Amino acid sequence: MDFSICQDCLGDETRLTRAHNGAECKICTLPFTVYQFKANSKITRTLICHNCSKQRNICQCCMLDLQWHIPIELRDRILSSVQGSQVATPEAQNEMMKRFIALKNGDKYKVGGAAVTSDAAANADAIEKIRKAVDHAQESAGRPKSTKTSRLDSVSDRDLDISHLIKKLPLKGSLEPATSFFIYNLDPSIPEWAIVDVISELVGTTFWQDPNSTSIAINHMARCGGLRFKSMELAEKFRLALQSFQTPAPKMTKGKLQVQNSKLHVVAWPQFHRAALGTDNAECLKLAQYLDKHVQKDLSSSEVSKSIPKAPKVSKSSKTSVSKKAKKSRRIVDIEL
Repeated sequence: MDFSICQDCLGDETRLTRAHNGAECKICTLPFTVYQFKANSKITRTLICHNCSKQRNICQCCMLDLQWHIPIELRDRILSSVQGSQVATPEAQNEMMKRFIALKNGDKYKVGGAAVTSDAAANADAIEKIRKAVDHAQESAGRPKSTKTSRLDSVSDRDLDISHLIKKLPLKGSLEPATSFFIYNLDPSIPEWAIVDVISELVGTTFWQDPNSTSIAINHMARCGGLRFKSMELAEKFRLALQSFQTPAPKMTKGKLQVQNSKLHVVAWPQFHRAALGTDNAECLKLAQYLDKHVQKDLSSSEVSKSIPKAPKVSKSSKTSVSKKAKKSRRIVDIEL
């Protein structure tokens, strides 16, 4: 079988249409054989190539882990917490590295948590560790918390200082000309490739990313990210294509980027810094909560600049003159008849 599609996507469908080199893989950008089928009353197609799917142990359609059916970022974070070591699925940022990794055999080369979930023994061992961790957490929740535990909880929930991150983020910025932008109000279910596709469509090219540096950084747990364009011309094209709106006092102009069913807020970020998006789980969650409150402030009384113009009011005098002209025209018609 030369495809990896989960049962949730495939359903009971057994008839698939195959198109050789039908599209570019969303991960490695190489052409691959596309499979298309109709399941659950909708047409579904594969988005990534079979080799990239095997390297990450994910479905070619929904891009969720084939064993756990969760996003790979969440899978890696869970494995990091139960194994006590950092597990991550790094993605190459330039075309050369993407194609270099794509040439490696997916049956032997595994990225991130795929090495665990693709192996039956390692997967069973990881699930057992997770079960023990959950049982321990439930037992701890049933007992009266010690002073030390409650102190740690209060630090992680309320007193965690993320001011060093907030200082680096342009939360008081506006949609001004720049080559880098900060995006927030991000739905964690939106994959990075969907954002890239929308941006490529807005600027009219897929080559807007800078090959010499990080062009897009998305932190789904913190619900934010950053973009960098390789030229001011492309960045300006992106900025002008956005829908703009104004926030309440202080009045600032910000942008909205429509990706699937979500509207991402966009502001200029001249000092684009990937580390400002958070480094560990606690910081990311705290930052997500802070940004959610910031979004509420943005939307409290925002005025979309590209609103539909109101129809001009017709004065009473003009209405009267129109009615008189209508009556006069009717009289002329009656006389002619």
